[in-house]
Amino acid sequence: MEQFTFAEVPRIVNASEPHMALLFLLDTSGSMEDARGDYYGKLKPINELNSAINRFKGSVCEDSQTRDILDVAIINFDDDYTVLQEFTPVEEMKTINLTSGGMTNLGNALNKAVDMVEERSRFYRRMGTEPYKPWIVIISDGGPTDDITAVTARVNELVSQEKLAVWALSVPGANNAVLHQICGQRVLNLEGYDFKGFLDWANKSMRAVSRSAPGEKAKGQELPSTVTIDSLM
Repeated sequence: MEQFTFAEVPRIVNASEPHMALLFLLDTSGSMEDARGDYYGKLKPINELNSAINRFKGSVCEDSQTRDILDVAIINFDDDYTVLQEFTPVEEMKTINLTSGGMTNLGNALNKAVDMVEERSRFYRRMGTEPYKPWIVIISDGGPTDDITAVTARVNELVSQEKLAVWALSVPGANNAVLHQICGQRVLNLEGYDFKGFLDWANKSMRAVSRSAPGEKAKGQELPSTVTIDSLM
């Protein structure tokens, strides 16, 4: 078994309990700065996303059972990707202040995200903690400007092996055909920029996971009125 020094051991709460890794992969390309007319109230999507992600921590922590099993990481991507937050207990999430600009280089960012969730699952097992299936949640309003072929194949294989769940929240303007290549049927359409409603659904989903056993299918949660399942047809 791999040995750690105390300083090297990542933070974990209640190591005796099963744990879940949730990674947010957030588009911060230039289009996320655009306020798109009166229909959306001239809101800037990047500002609404910051507000919703920062609110997510408090919402999750209202339930102690979910708080103690959920670890969260955040990566943003534009011309390149940045790991804004390594996996940390949800109650220790830092406030984010995303800015937008540049292209939509999703491929390298997604590859890094998969690396991180796979390593987190290995870490749980080394610590004697049973992992739930990790989630990657992609939030994007565009289409990849880099090559996603290899990482799409990697993701699809892990999903088929029940080792990973990947969801995509399609913000108005996103290339849903590409998102379906990555996520299969798990592509959700967002009306306007109500990220809070979507993240409330994610919170309820994490709560349902915390009340199930690893490998057991958690109870599905009803989507908010501003989010719909995107059809493959």
